[in-house]
Formats: sequence, C-alpha cells, structure tokens
Amino acid sequence: MSQLLRIKCPSCGQVVDIQASGAPCTKCKTPLILPEEGVLQLYRMGNPLGMAVGFGVYLNDIPMGHLANAESIRIPVGYGHYKVTFSQGMSRKCQAAEVDITPENRFAYVKVHIKPGFFTNTLVAEQTTADQMPPL
Repeated sequence: MSQLLRIKCPSCGQVVDIQASGAPCTKCKTPLILPEEGVLQLYRMGNPLGMAVGFGVYLNDIPMGHLANAESIRIPVGYGHYKVTFSQGMSRKCQAAEVDITPENRFAYVKVHIKPGFFTNTLVAEQTTADQMPPL
C-alpha cells in the first residue's frame, strides 16, 4: 500500500508519487504544488482468483498512472466533479464512478474490481466509504 500522493506535473505531464508539496518532478525537476481542497483515495481490490493485474487510472479521462493489485493511492484534487475510470490492458470497459469534492465533502473514496463472472473484462468502479478502504 502506498502512503504517497499522486499528482500530474503541470509542466511536463509526468505522473509522480510524492510525499509532500514542493517535491520536484522526477522528469523536469519543477516543484510540485499539491491542491489543498480535497483528496480522492482509490483502491484496486485484490483479485480472489490470484490474477495480479493492475489497472490504468483515469481522472476525467486524464491518465493518472497505474494502480497495482491490492494497491491504494491518494490523489489531491481541487473542488469539483470527477469521473473515475480504470483500464486493463487493451480493454477500457469500465463502469465509472462519479464523485464530487466540495467544502462539505473534501474526501471521496473509490474502489475498483473486476466484475464477477467467467471470462469477463469489465471493471467496476464504485464510490464507497472510508471504513471500506484499506489503512494507508
């Protein structure tokens, strides 16, 4: 599990995991400033069949890196509406989760899993609560 914060560099577009605001981008060395309005925590549920495939993460259709099997990440975000989707390999079939970050609701939690069934490649992202997320 990750205790890092994931952010996209505004200068070069590199997705970077950092621990604190002001850390440099690993590609262009620009200091990265974290939005302070809210946090979106994502969790890729472990696969009970033992298939350890990770998923690509998309926030409002913008790629935000990769989420490994049973990994949890936090993405600092500003206030607004967010559509969270995931992809697996060439498949982009995903039932998206949509969340709102507001001054009254600064934290949102989304978990993703493969839809149950034989030979399915549909991913299901669903908004959840903090108590259903793994500890960071």
